[in-house]
Amino acid sequence: MIHNCVKVVLVNPPSPPEFRVSRGLMGGFGMAVNPELLYPPIELAHVAAVLEEDGHEVAIHDSDALGLDPDGAFAAVTALAPDLVCMDSSSTSLDQDLALARRIRNEGRVPVAILGSQVTYTPGEIFQEQAVDLVVRGEPEATVRELAQRVAAGADLTGIAGTTWQRDDGEIVHEPERAKISDLDELPIPARHLLDNERYTFPGIAGPVTTVKSSRGCPLDCSFCGYTLAQGLRFRFRSPEHVVRELVDLYRNYGLRHVVFRDPIFTTRKDRVHAICEGILAEGLELEWQCETAVKTLDRPLLAKMAEAGCSHISLGVESGNMAIQKKHCGNKLKDLDQAHEVFRACRAVGIETRAFCMIGFPEETPEMADETIDLVDSLDPDQVQFCAVTAYPGTPLYKMLSGDRELDYAAMTGFHALEGNEHMTAEEIEAKIREGYRRFYRRPKRLLRELRSPSRLASRVARYFTLFRRRAVGL
Repeated sequence: MIHNCVKVVLVNPPSPPEFRVSRGLMGGFGMAVNPELLYPPIELAHVAAVLEEDGHEVAIHDSDALGLDPDGAFAAVTALAPDLVCMDSSSTSLDQDLALARRIRNEGRVPVAILGSQVTYTPGEIFQEQAVDLVVRGEPEATVRELAQRVAAGADLTGIAGTTWQRDDGEIVHEPERAKISDLDELPIPARHLLDNERYTFPGIAGPVTTVKSSRGCPLDCSFCGYTLAQGLRFRFRSPEHVVRELVDLYRNYGLRHVVFRDPIFTTRKDRVHAICEGILAEGLELEWQCETAVKTLDRPLLAKMAEAGCSHISLGVESGNMAIQKKHCGNKLKDLDQAHEVFRACRAVGIETRAFCMIGFPEETPEMADETIDLVDSLDPDQVQFCAVTAYPGTPLYKMLSGDRELDYAAMTGFHALEGNEHMTAEEIEAKIREGYRRFYRRPKRLLRELRSPSRLASRVARYFTLFRRRAVGL
């Protein structure tokens, strides 16, 4: 524990008025989501736990959980009288995030740092409006810890690894990269006592929901993926015992029963997942949980064990039905289509619902290739589907493939807007193909019959469909 302590306020800013943004999705670039989905800012809770370990006073302000607009967020944050503010961000809300940061910094007269993948990979742009003192690049825990130590000691904020800042003469300084955390078991479990855990929800689930990050990194290296940027290609994982300790904490101390694992590929190591499931069962945790993973990391015995331990839903990266695109852009997740069909059948057999994640608008993609994706989803017959527009987030391999002098509209990086077309489809045609994919999937007779069994969930999906393509009105 350090001797000088400060009060740090970690801020999840308000979503734009057009739609809700979940900043932890898309590898920290953020994504427009169903208005009924509200995940806790678990990344901030991880940072908070590290700061509390050092003896600092910490508060987490979540504007969306409180239903606040930027004015309300400013009033709430400054009322806490912080010595340091660290704010999360997303691509599509960046202008609004920076406007709030600038106001807190200038009117509240407090140092402000900003986190997130967008600012990590476009750090120099962030200082154009004098909104922040520092950009925290990459994994934030150790960097924010050092930043708080500097503020507590009254020292200057230069020379902190993993940060970017601006000199008085306008020069942008990128400090050296900070090494990623090698042993995730060294991190304390997230500070859920700083969250109003009852406020967090997921469509179709009765009762509050929380999230758990049991690993970081993904070896598949998809060209469009923000998770490998934020977390690296090396799979780093918390031990099963460490994960189960967090599950016991959220279950027994906070009464939470619904968990969403936010790992990029939860089942990368099957033995670890088997051990986590055994731990859940041994502790008598009556949890209902879900995860995201890849088809090729699953088999029927593992799915049976996951179902026994409370897994009710798996989101699977299908991405594309075209094999050339699969190999070039999608980590070759579906190299064995027979296995893919078997995994979806096995999920249904053991009682686990499935969602297929799909992408449309790859650089080489023709309308016919997009139809292959839609046809594949029909044949796999998941319980739900999500079609996204391929987006070249800054820093991704896809961004480097397409790099040029053009300027990207960050406000349009919702996950559903096509920022630009390719040589075969315009942006409008890509978005039209996404709509076609949804219509074809949900209008099938057997799908309609299945959906009508749960009218409230169907209504939620219809509402989400009509909010997907809303566009930001930027003018702050």
